[in-house]
Amino acid sequence: MQTVENRFIVVIVIIYLVGILGFVIPSLNPIFIALTPYNLIGSFIVAWIFHKKWEITHVTTLLLIGVLGFFVELLGVKTGLIFGNYHYGATFGAKWQEVPYLIGLNWAAMVFYTSSFLAPRIKNTVVRAFAGGALMTIYDFFLEPVAMRFDFWHWKSNIVPMQNYAAWFVFATLFHLLLSSTSKPIKNRMASTLFFIQGGFFIVLYVFVRLF
Repeated sequence: MQTVENRFIVVIVIIYLVGILGFVIPSLNPIFIALTPYNLIGSFIVAWIFHKKWEITHVTTLLLIGVLGFFVELLGVKTGLIFGNYHYGATFGAKWQEVPYLIGLNWAAMVFYTSSFLAPRIKNTVVRAFAGGALMTIYDFFLEPVAMRFDFWHWKSNIVPMQNYAAWFVFATLFHLLLSSTSKPIKNRMASTLFFIQGGFFIVLYVFVRLF
C-alpha cells in the first residue's frame, strides 16, 4: 500500500508541475483554468482513498465544515463584513447565490489536509487548532494574488484587505477546534502531502504573478 501511495504522490506532483506550466503559458490558460474544479475534487478524493482510519464523526464533521464554510462565504460575499468586499469569478464553476459550491469543499479539504499533517505532531487540541489556522492563513496569503489573476475571485480595487487574513485565521481555527471536539486527530500522509503540493503550486504561481 505504501508503494502504491508513493506512486500516486509522484503522479500528483507531476500533475501539479504540468499545471504550473498551464497557468504560466497564456495559450494554455483556458484549458487549465477549466480543469481547476476537477483537480481540486480529484485531489480530495485521492486523499480519502488513502485514508487508513475512517470514523463516522470525522467524516461527518468535515462535511459540516464544508457546509459551514460555504455559508460563511455566502455571508462574506453578500455583506462584505467578514472578509471584505469581494466576488467570485467563473473558475470554481457552478454557483448558488453568487458563491461556488466548490468553495465549501475547499474549506473542508484545507481543514482535512492541515489537521492530517498536524495530528501526529501536536497533541494539545488548542495549540493544534491555532497551528492549523496559521497554516491555512499562510496558504491563503500566497493564494490571493493567483486567485485574482486567474478569475477565482476578485477584491474591490484589487486590494486584499488585512481583514481577510484575520477572518481566515479565525474561521480556520474554529473549524479545527470543531473537528478536534468531535473526533481524535487522524494522520493521513496523502492529505498532508497534498497540502504541501498545493501550497508549493501557489507559491510558484505567486512569484510568477508578482513578477509578470
